[in-house]
Amino acid sequence: MKVSIIVPVYKSEAYIRECVDSILAQTFRDFELILVDDGSPDGCGRILDEYACRDARVRVIHQENGGPGAARNAGLDLASCPYVYFPDSDDILDPELLETVIPRMDEGWDMAVFGFRVSPPLPVPEQEQMAYTIRQEEKLLLETDEKKLRFLMGPFRRRAIRWEVWNRVFRREIIASYRIRFAEDRRVFAEDMYFTYFYMAHCRKTLLLPDLLYTYRRHEDSGSQEYRKHLMIYSSNKMTEAYYGHLKNSEDCRYLYEHFQPLYYLLHKGALRRLRRHQWRNGLSMEEARRVLRENIIDYPGFEKIMKKMFHDPAVRESYRKDRNRILQVTDRLYTEELFNMPGSLMMTAGRRALLHMLRRCYVKKHANFGKRRKQNV
Repeated sequence: MKVSIIVPVYKSEAYIRECVDSILAQTFRDFELILVDDGSPDGCGRILDEYACRDARVRVIHQENGGPGAARNAGLDLASCPYVYFPDSDDILDPELLETVIPRMDEGWDMAVFGFRVSPPLPVPEQEQMAYTIRQEEKLLLETDEKKLRFLMGPFRRRAIRWEVWNRVFRREIIASYRIRFAEDRRVFAEDMYFTYFYMAHCRKTLLLPDLLYTYRRHEDSGSQEYRKHLMIYSSNKMTEAYYGHLKNSEDCRYLYEHFQPLYYLLHKGALRRLRRHQWRNGLSMEEARRVLRENIIDYPGFEKIMKKMFHDPAVRESYRKDRNRILQVTDRLYTEELFNMPGSLMMTAGRRALLHMLRRCYVKKHANFGKRRKQNV
C-alpha cells in the first residue's frame, strides 16, 4: 500500500460516515485507513467498527480521550505506508484527491500541498483568508539551510502555504527518521501547526498544487471553533521551547539551531498578536495583558529579554520589511513597545493613544484585505 490515512475521531457522529465514505470512494485505492476513536462518548466507536468489518483496508484504534494530537500519534505508531495523510473526521475528500497527489509524491517530493474549500462559505473577506487556492503549480525548493530559515521567517509565518495537516501529504520516512510527533499537551490547541513546523525543518522539496481537493466543514462543534476561543500564548511558548530542543538534537538542523533567535521572536509574535486582539475586544488594561503573558509563558523574564533584543535584529527587520501587511507591522511594533516599555519613537503617550484608536478603527478593513494580497503572491 502507498498511503496511510489517519483520522482522529471525537464527537463527530453526525459527520463521520460522510467523511469515511469519501475516503473509501477514492479512485486511488492503494491505501490503509486508520480510524482512531479518541474516547468519543457518542456512537463513533460503533460506527468505526462497522467500517472495519466491511473493508479490509480499515483499521480501528480505541483509546481514552487524549486530544487530536494523541490520536494522530497513535495512528502514526500503526502506519506502515510510505506516505501519510491526516484528514479531519468532519470534512470531505474529493474522490480524486489521492489519485492527484500520490503519483506526484512518487516523483520525489517531501511534501505535496493542495487547495481546499470552506463549507458553508464564510463572508467574502473571511472566506478569502480561510480558503486556500494556488493559482498555478509551484515547486518550493529549500535546498540550503539559509533558504529554509528565510522561508520559515517569511512566507511560512505569513501562512503562504498554511500549516494545517489536512491539505498536504507527508513522507513517513521523514516523520520516522526525525521522530516527529504531534503535541499531546491538551493546552496546545494548534497541534497541526506544531507538527508542520517540525516537519518543515527537514523538508527541502515541496510541491504546491492548484487543485481544490478537500472540503473543510465549519460547525459549532468543530475543533477549530474551540481553537479560536483561546489566545494561543501557552501553545506558542510550548511549541517554541520544543522546537528549539528538536533543532538542537537534529544534526541536519544545525544552521537553524544556530540562528534560532529570529524564529523565537516570530513564533511568539503570533501569540502577542492574539493577545492584542483579545485586549482590544475585551478592554483589558496593559497590566492585565501583562498578567496573561506571565501566566502563560514559562520563563517570562528570559522571554522578555530575548524579545527586546530580537526586536532590533536585522533578520527580523528584513522579514517584516517584506511583509505586505503594513497595518500589522505598525500595530506589532506599537504593541511591543507598549508591552515592554521599550524606547521607541519620541511620540508622546497621548499621541500613541490616538494612533492606537485610529488603528483599532481601520484594523478590520485592512486585515480583511490581507488574505487577497497573500493569495496573489502564492
